[in-house]
Amino acid sequence: MLHSTARALQLSGAFGTCVAVAVKEGKIPFPDGAVIVALHWTYVPSEENDKVLVTAFPGAQSFVPGSAVNMQIMIKDSKKYAATGGWGFADFKEGKPGDRALHETCFPCHEPAKSHDFVFAHYAPTP
Repeated sequence: MLHSTARALQLSGAFGTCVAVAVKEGKIPFPDGAVIVALHWTYVPSEENDKVLVTAFPGAQSFVPGSAVNMQIMIKDSKKYAATGGWGFADFKEGKPGDRALHETCFPCHEPAKSHDFVFAHYAPTP
């Protein structure tokens, strides 16, 4: 997934436990025990890939992951995290957890996604 933030363009991937993945669109709320992990990287052009693509796709430009930005984790426990919609939040950069001030910004950002149990990501259909 490629998305733009106010700071930079990033590549990202969202992954979940079997419990989280089993919940498809319309099967909200997520059950306790669900864990969702989002990994984010900067992205950089790939001249190597572009050389391969030029014949089939003239003018195409491809991108690959660059440096790691962060890892964000959501853990569903409706009793433990009742004040934040049942979700606990964590953010790691270079393997180190973010501070309390950073974590206190998570839930307010997720509040607009209340109708989807505070989760931005949606289940991707199988091709």
